[in-house]
Amino acid sequence: MGQSEKKRVLIVDNDEEESRKLEGMLQQEGYDSSTTWSGLEALDLLQSRRYDVLLVSTYLPDLYVGDFCERLRRLPTQPCTILMQEDHDSASMVQNVRCMIGERKTSDTMKAAGCDPK
Repeated sequence: MGQSEKKRVLIVDNDEEESRKLEGMLQQEGYDSSTTWSGLEALDLLQSRRYDVLLVSTYLPDLYVGDFCERLRRLPTQPCTILMQEDHDSASMVQNVRCMIGERKTSDTMKAAGCDPK
């Protein structure tokens, strides 16, 4: 990453070991990443701070993922969101983040992915 502000990634995953591993890999790549296991806490974080990418597990212990996505849609701004299956590969998730961040310049691509290119 260049001298510009680090891109922010929020990881929401009930598997603490895997989420810490992914957080470390993203930080090594130069991203400002943080984690939580809680869907409710993630929604609070998303209201208080801007994130560029959201990685969210399809299983959240405190909130059905469909309800999480519905509440996410109601926020004034939403990050690019990637749903992770329980058996996700951390290296693939890092690659997905790189692609999403790199494509932020291409508004048509981002709109097609459901992301706000602003």
